[in-house]
Amino acid sequence: MKHLLPLLFLAFSASASAKDLRNRAGVGFDQQFGQVSAFSLRYGLPTDNAAQNIQVEGLFGFSAYKDSQKNIFGGGKLLYGVVAEDNMNLYVGGGAGVAVEGDTTVMRVPLGITADFFLFGLENLGFSTGMGLNIDLGQGGSGAGTGGTANAGIHYWF
Repeated sequence: MKHLLPLLFLAFSASASAKDLRNRAGVGFDQQFGQVSAFSLRYGLPTDNAAQNIQVEGLFGFSAYKDSQKNIFGGGKLLYGVVAEDNMNLYVGGGAGVAVEGDTTVMRVPLGITADFFLFGLENLGFSTGMGLNIDLGQGGSGAGTGGTANAGIHYWF
């Protein structure tokens, strides 16, 4: 009986497939680009291949509290799917944006890798994580740094 339960679970479980996000829009938040969480709008571009996912994303976020420095971010990025697995898509991409952190304003160019996960039963809710390199260009704020810590996002796809 103990071995019968896993076999029944496998027999009646839903099949998993790569997430096809072509011609679909996703709204949510993303913290992979700026220092603050940003509202995010993604769109899956139409392609001839169901396994090929190309997405464009626009982001805007801010933090403006009375006793702290202001942080504002706006920008966009392009993601190209390189791996499509069961309920997970892996992307490489880059973008550009403007980041204001206190009195410093820089142009930020991120290059990196992002993974989107879709849990069984929540097929339209995507969780993302990523890592990469942020290149900042600007007066008094030029430099580069890795962006792999606490990079997270969530999008609901329509």
